Amino acid sequence: MTIRDYIAAYNKTFGYVEDKYGVEKLRSLFSTLSREYCTHLDEYLREEGVHGCLSYWGGSSGTLSREKIQFRAYMEGDVFHGEIRNCTSCADIRSRGQEPHHGKLTYCDHCEALYGEVAAKYSIELKFDPEYNADGSCRGNCTWFARKVEE
Repeated sequence: MTIRDYIAAYNKTFGYVEDKYGVEKLRSLFSTLSREYCTHLDEYLREEGVHGCLSYWGGSSGTLSREKIQFRAYMEGDVFHGEIRNCTSCADIRSRGQEPHHGKLTYCDHCEALYGEVAAKYSIELKFDPEYNADGSCRGNCTWFARKVEE
């Protein structure tokens, strides 16, 4: 199974869970995935604080480069900024004749749900702002930021 197969499978899983069990169960799934599988981001944030976001997402070895996503990641003072254009995950889902899940929660909501929970452990606010079409489907573009918040 490739990462592309996995992306398509979890897109379908998100839709199935929300349709069959409701939005709260999908939120619960996101939370479980965050706790159990976002350990790499957790390590970066624990060791580097907000700058760990740049290590995790940015550069030639960051997760977005490995996924071959068109992106920009940078620090502005002590605030991390990320920008994605033409998300390959959404494109891959569409290439299989699917649409990224867009119920009460969307496919794109998994990013903030998974990564935001990890960031909150370190008093880091992490907010994603995906762009949507009029029908609620993802455009494949997103901006996000992370900053330390007062404890």
